[in-house]
Amino acid sequence: GGWPNGERGPVNAGPVSAGPVSAGPVSAGLAGVYCALVTPLDGSGALDDAGLERLADRVVRGGVAGVCPAGSTGEGMRLSAEQRISLLRRVRALVPPGLTVIPSPSSTHPPATAEEIWAFAGEGADAVLVAPPASYRLADDDLFRFYDTLAEQSPLPIVMYHIPDLMGVGVPAKVAARLAGHPRIIGLKDSSRQFEYTEEVLYATAGTGFSVLTGSDTMLVATLLHGGTGAIAASANLVPDLGCAVYRAAARQDWEEAGRLQERLFHVVAAVRQAGGAAPGWKAALGLAGVCSPQPAPPAGPVTGPALDRLRERLAELEVLPAGTPAG
Repeated sequence: GGWPNGERGPVNAGPVSAGPVSAGPVSAGLAGVYCALVTPLDGSGALDDAGLERLADRVVRGGVAGVCPAGSTGEGMRLSAEQRISLLRRVRALVPPGLTVIPSPSSTHPPATAEEIWAFAGEGADAVLVAPPASYRLADDDLFRFYDTLAEQSPLPIVMYHIPDLMGVGVPAKVAARLAGHPRIIGLKDSSRQFEYTEEVLYATAGTGFSVLTGSDTMLVATLLHGGTGAIAASANLVPDLGCAVYRAAARQDWEEAGRLQERLFHVVAAVRQAGGAAPGWKAALGLAGVCSPQPAPPAGPVTGPALDRLRERLAELEVLPAGTPAG
């Protein structure tokens, strides 16, 4: 069925098959550590292409299973649809052909969301990460209808995005469980930092092939231990090898090593959160590492002054940056 106002996305969209259009890497589910990619920008708010190239090289060499541009860490809601599509095009060109790419469309206007997903499909996306429409409360049946209708129109598999603190709306576990049976709804990213919610979704979807990934880097081991399949992690911009090492240790059931690595990852994440959290903090760290500009999307400003100095010192202590790295 279409949206209540009769809109169905692009008129040339054509029929959608019963399963994912692509038999690519996401058809068997999502597993591993994916990078919640920052969007490098220059002082004018334009894409820092050289920075993006260095960042893409860094995360690919770090061993990530895929990249997720234009999400919350990528400040996608502060970019236009044209910028998100252009960003995806550039990312797809920079990463290896077989690497999974999962961009995020805007979800505030459902017909436009459907149209943007079709544009993403045309630029080589493997799946899409879709948050609920922001701000307004939705009854469970309304939220189910949003995702179910979108999935019926989508040429790409959908990963639901539970980030209630940012969106003002979450995906209740019982709604996620209802949607887990849809052939084009393949998983959920949980960025709530509420582990009981993570458990509830894992238990409700057990045995369905539905992928549950944490968006909280600090909860990676706990999520994997309870049956989750990985993470979509902001820390993978800065220390991709560390999160991937946590995942590999857990995969071989070396929980002692996984726990040791998780503790190190926890301290890296804590240092960035103290500096500014989210995109400004991660961009500040990447700026110190010489990867890309520290400039967030307007109207946000970069991390400066004592907060930047403390971040540099802490990342040097953690051996993420060489000792003596300048703070400017």
